[in-house]
Amino acid sequence: MRRPLQLLLMAILLGWICGMTSGCKSTDAENVSTRPWNSTEGWQSGFPSTLNEGR
Repeated sequence: MRRPLQLLLMAILLGWICGMTSGCKSTDAENVSTRPWNSTEGWQSGFPSTLNEGR
């Protein structure tokens, strides 16, 4: 009974370590954007493009 519990805890620990060490945030001070990565462009909207045709 001890072996499966030990394997489960090791798998959880390994997953947590991988999750905490793999990321895409940079500590580079020069990597500053004027616009956030998830904001929309001026030409993007929530409507499908064919909805606005002919207007």
